[in-house]
Amino acid sequence: MPNGPTVKTPLYIFVLPFALLGLLACGSTDPGSSATGGAGGAGGNDGIAGHGGDGATGGNGGDGATGGNGGDGATGGNAGSPSDRRIFVTSAVQTAGLGGIAGADEICATEAADADLRGEFKAWLSTTSSSVADRLSHDGGPFVRVDEMVVANDWADLVDGALLAPINLDANGQPHTGDVWTGTLGDGASYVVSDCSGFTTANAPSAHALCGSSTSATSTWTNNQPAGCASTLRLYCIEQ
Repeated sequence: MPNGPTVKTPLYIFVLPFALLGLLACGSTDPGSSATGGAGGAGGNDGIAGHGGDGATGGNGGDGATGGNGGDGATGGNAGSPSDRRIFVTSAVQTAGLGGIAGADEICATEAADADLRGEFKAWLSTTSSSVADRLSHDGGPFVRVDEMVVANDWADLVDGALLAPINLDANGQPHTGDVWTGTLGDGASYVVSDCSGFTTANAPSAHALCGSSTSATSTWTNNQPAGCASTLRLYCIEQ
């Protein structure tokens, strides 16, 4: 019996499904890039080669991370309130031969500069003819030690007979005890009995001048007791 005509099954019928499976199995390897399309199937005998699959469209790239806010700049050292007036006791001791009020002011200016305290500093020192109430500034306040402890809230508080804290720290914050040349009463007026010739001499055996106590927060901070001119005492210095 003669054989009938042989029917040839096109090869792409078998190959094409496998090509499609390969296409489905390939994912994007780089977010935002297109995946490569699958290869076209080989053409069978007298068959038509399959077309390569279209490349899968890659996903959109993720949004760039938002940069964090820049950190705050480092805060400089605290300069304190512009109205603060610093007050300290000198580290050095002197006889009453200070060179007068000008010499005492110079001592205060020198110790403030050596401690890097900016501003103008004058001595809390009165002669019988010139009081601190007349020559020092009454503006501003509070009056503070270099450790920022408040001594008095303003001028009126400074001369009311009591302090909030004793003036016992020098310009570098070191504590001191003992008496201080002042020539000044509790209200800022001059002690008019004697002043060692205007605080110009230590060689006056019968003379004296008024001193205060650096450890006191009562009126004796400035009006403690008379001291002989050859005594070696400190000074109070106040920022103007």
